[in-house]
Amino acid sequence: MLSQHLKAGNIRRVARGVFASVPPHGDPQRWSTDRFLAASRLKSDAVIAYHSALELHGCAYTDAPEVQAVSSGAPTLFETPDFSCRFLKRPAGFVVTRDIEVLDRAGLDLRVTTLERTIVDAFDRHELLGGAEELFNSLTLVERLKTEPLVRQVRGLRNASVAGALGWWLEREKKRLAVPAKAIAALRSLKPKHPQYVLSAKPGDAKSVGSWNILLPSVLLSGTFEGV
Repeated sequence: MLSQHLKAGNIRRVARGVFASVPPHGDPQRWSTDRFLAASRLKSDAVIAYHSALELHGCAYTDAPEVQAVSSGAPTLFETPDFSCRFLKRPAGFVVTRDIEVLDRAGLDLRVTTLERTIVDAFDRHELLGGAEELFNSLTLVERLKTEPLVRQVRGLRNASVAGALGWWLEREKKRLAVPAKAIAALRSLKPKHPQYVLSAKPGDAKSVGSWNILLPSVLLSGTFEGV
């Protein structure tokens, strides 16, 4: 039956065992598969994450051609004719029942990390977004968030550098995002014990934020940076 539909142009093969339907009168050779939906079906436990999750939450500054997802399997890059999907290990402290939400996309369920989980993971692996500038440009598009799960997830991640950098950002945005003082205090208790370079800051091109024991890339504290 699948072979018949393939020949008739009713479906397209995305990968082994994964097919996408082609709209009536659509050209199967030119029709583009929804990369997020297709990527989410490449593995049974796939969850769209990192920059791709920011895109789905409407908070990505730019679009990225690569789809990023997490799963319980080993990290791998999956290439299809239409897109590539990078599968990564689930981050420390990841809880399936808490850190995932289901979005409706074209009438189908799409599993994606929650906005709060996505932000924590983005601070942890900002290089997957393309760097700190893309991260902070994207964060300007965040209009609301839940601070309790955010703090919980930072604790589970057990990364003091992330706690310091994320806490600094939340403190800076406390008025715009209505961040409660207790959330900032909780993250401050998780900050590095000694000054640490964060977000790819380097000696000679970093500025210290003493209250959070972090050294940030100078560009992030520049008045000319778009995300500041």
